[in-house]
Parts: sequence; C-alpha cells; structure tokens
Amino acid sequence: MRLFRAFAPAIAGLTVMACLTTTGPAAHAVGNRVWPVTGPVVRGFDPPSSTYGAGHRGIDIGAESGLSVVVPEDGVVTFVGAINYVPMLTVTHGDGVRTTYQPVTALVRQGERVVAGQPIGNLLPGHCTAPCLHFGVLQGKTYLDPLAWLGAASGAVRLLPNDSKVPPLASAGGRTGSWPVKGRVTSEYGWRIHPILGVRMFHDGIDIAAACGTPVVTPWAGKVTQVGTTSIMGNYVRVSHAGGLQTSYLHLSAIKVKVGDRLASGQLVGLVGTTGRSTGCHLHFGASRHGSSINPRTVLP
Repeated sequence: MRLFRAFAPAIAGLTVMACLTTTGPAAHAVGNRVWPVTGPVVRGFDPPSSTYGAGHRGIDIGAESGLSVVVPEDGVVTFVGAINYVPMLTVTHGDGVRTTYQPVTALVRQGERVVAGQPIGNLLPGHCTAPCLHFGVLQGKTYLDPLAWLGAASGAVRLLPNDSKVPPLASAGGRTGSWPVKGRVTSEYGWRIHPILGVRMFHDGIDIAAACGTPVVTPWAGKVTQVGTTSIMGNYVRVSHAGGLQTSYLHLSAIKVKVGDRLASGQLVGLVGTTGRSTGCHLHFGASRHGSSINPRTVLP
C-alpha cells in the first residue's frame, strides 16, 4: 500500500523507497538542521531488531559523485577513517548525538569544530548502484531515524515500488536543471508592488519560500563569479554557466562558496535566509542570458 503525507518544506518532493520506522528514544526536532546533501532518499531507515541483526541503520540519499557533503548541525568531528574499507567520518553534536557519513573523502580533521552547513567531505561512488550518501544518526548505541532527526518527523513519506527509478539530479546547461531549492513560489518574475516599499517595481527573479537553513544548490555546473553582501540583496552568490547563462541566489543566511569555485550541478551554494531587504525566509533566484535578465522559469523544468 502506498502512503502519502506531506514532507516538511526542506525535503518536499523527496522519494523514499522503504518504509521508515523509528527505534529507541525519539529524535528531538530542531528547525535549523540542514540536509547533508540535496537529493532523493533512495532507501529508508529500517532498524535491526537486535544489536547485530540485519537492517538498514540510516538512510541513503541519491546524489552525484563528488558533491559536497555538509554537516546538518554544529558539532565536533570525532572520527575520520574507514570501516570495512569504506571511507567515512563521524560528527558528535552538543547533545551527544552522532551523525555518520559514508562513503566520503573527508575535508576536515578529527577534533575539528564544524558549523551547520559546512562542507565536511566529498561524496564517493560505491555505496548504491548509483552514487548515494549513507547517512546515520546514533544516540549512544541506539540508531535514530535520520528523517525524524532532520525535522521530518511530521513529514512523510511517499512509498514507491522497489523497481522505481530515481530521477537524475541536475545536469549542466539547457532546461534540465533541478530547482535550486524546493518550495512555493511566493512572488513571480515581472512588475509588482514591492512588499516593503509599497511602490511598483520590476522583480528580476522568483521568490521561493523555504525554511531558513535549507540548502541552496546550483541547478547546473558553473563557476562562481560574485559573492557578497548588500543592504538590499543580503548575502548573495552569482554563478556563470554554459551558453551565457548566469544565475543569482539572494538573501542567503550563509554562503558556502567563494569566487572562482567551479561547481558541479546540484552542488551547495549557500543556505536559505532572510538577509537584506526581505520579509521572511526565502530564496530570490534570478537568471540572465548574455547580460539580459530573463524569467528563471524559462530555464527550469
């Protein structure tokens, strides 16, 4: 039987192919946790009935090989190494909960303090048929449901047959890129009455509502050309892509790239925020072609 409920905003539209259950103490909800990578859940949490029993002690999130893996919450890196020849790392958080990430090439050292949204490694192939991150959450020796810990306890789950194919992540160029963040468009491209100034102004992008702290990714491969902060745009990033396309990401709470970085499609750019001239948590996503502003919807699926 297929089960449908609504995911929390940060994970709307994700696909889960196994029934999700919890075991042990319930994960506490914290609104500002971010996902370690952006992608569909291709295998859900299936805790073992005994300590050494069979099961799936985390979730698998489909993502491109080489994609940056970020830490969902502040903590300290407590393990960097390999288990059964699989490269992995562990972060321990303030409440003693530990999160695990595999297979990854670490970008951090054991003992290093990390903050939510900080890249801690790059995803390696090999865990799933297509590249995926295995993400686990433990409290003591008890495995917690990672979706509940990430804030999706009230969110659910869309169950699909095991032979369902996971849609590919964004690819470079064209109209095949995924959206930079999942959410409801609250203001379209074009002329509007400005919500703060109360005057008619041209809105050169679309506003996508999402919880502050939600990861923002670039839909296509490209190069970071601008990073900065202004009183109007807040924290912003601009990325140049093939074919004269440039994309802009405004009002970020945190910037996770620097000028000159070359990004893969689906790679983290920053976190949703409400910096600058903003009325609430959202991403202003803009696009231009050869220097002329265009409606971002014309280049998104």
